[in-house]
Amino acid sequence: MTSGKTLLIVSGGIEAADAAKRAKEMGHMVVVSDIDANAPGFAFADSCLIADVYGPAETAAAAERYSRKIRKIDGVLCVAADAPVTAATVAQRLRLPGLPVHVAELACDKLAMKKCFRSAGVAVPWFAEVATPQELQRIAVERGRDLVIKPVDSRGSRGVQRVAQVQDLAKAFMLARSYSPSERVMVEQYLPGPQVSTESLVTGGRCYTVGFSDRNYEFLERYAPFFIENGGDLPSQLPRETQDKVHALVARAAAAMGVTDGTVKGDIVIHDGEPYVIELAARLSGGFFCTREIPLNTGVDFIGAAIKIALGESVSEAEMTPRQSVPVVQRYVFPKPGTVVAIRGAEDARKIPGVAELVVTARIGDVIPPAGDKRPSGAMVLATGASRDTALKAANDALGLIRIETA
Repeated sequence: MTSGKTLLIVSGGIEAADAAKRAKEMGHMVVVSDIDANAPGFAFADSCLIADVYGPAETAAAAERYSRKIRKIDGVLCVAADAPVTAATVAQRLRLPGLPVHVAELACDKLAMKKCFRSAGVAVPWFAEVATPQELQRIAVERGRDLVIKPVDSRGSRGVQRVAQVQDLAKAFMLARSYSPSERVMVEQYLPGPQVSTESLVTGGRCYTVGFSDRNYEFLERYAPFFIENGGDLPSQLPRETQDKVHALVARAAAAMGVTDGTVKGDIVIHDGEPYVIELAARLSGGFFCTREIPLNTGVDFIGAAIKIALGESVSEAEMTPRQSVPVVQRYVFPKPGTVVAIRGAEDARKIPGVAELVVTARIGDVIPPAGDKRPSGAMVLATGASRDTALKAANDALGLIRIETA
């Protein structure tokens, strides 16, 4: 049975298209907002709003006009875009379910977030704000160079660098600051150890961490000092005891931030057997984690549950309980830098047994930048199998067939 409500999805990226399709399957009307008139998500929307995803006031004004003049909006969801403040501003303006604006703002300020976690007893790496290159130099002398420098309020991995692998500290500081709208920079201790990505849904204050992926950093040295992730593996290979610690840590961190209903995306490192929060984002992740990987791995309709929460509906424990544990491997294609002139092999790659999804994001004429602080990928493959090894072989076999030629 469907309710026929209207959902606003903030961001028209390709992952948002998956959310739009699922909402329509559930019987809802879908409005997608994005500044790009050619955003992929628009193809699956009933209505489109041209508004900056990262402009809270602009998007809220457009949503209010639509809700008043065309059709009442019943919920708002931020998908694969680090724009929880935009979604929260829309929710506040239209009196919809959602995060309070101050909670969304906290989730977008890495320094304030870390201070909040530290005050609440949530384990985080040592951290400090850095005002000048000279201060960074002093901290590197006092604490050693095994640090990570990052913008306080940027999106994703932009400007994030491992200090031990940079030659010029002043240049690293300026790069990090260039990505911060408020021109603030911070450093934190680099903690060696396996990292996991988590995807959680919070309802009524209870946190369900359904997505749990071992992050793959096989290219860490190649792309140093930047952190270029090459997909991940589900289910996690971490011991059950360690996984339980991560579940508890994410729940405490979400509560500390004030998230009682919504979604949170966690970046967690396991150091000397104990988990630490690197970051917690108050939104759905990108990279098809919540829209495709979690359903393949667990059988849980995570995006459907997130849509329900956004519309003020209840989600049961049974809906969030995994029904299976299918190995899923995600990997990316990293083309050589240059202008894309040819794309070959995708159809053959899709025919490989075990390949569940293959998405080519590169297009003829696209410019692939040199690898830096943003992942320069051109395609993504999801593979499953009876074991992680068989899934990984299927993924690698598919990657071996894809040719994205650049000039």
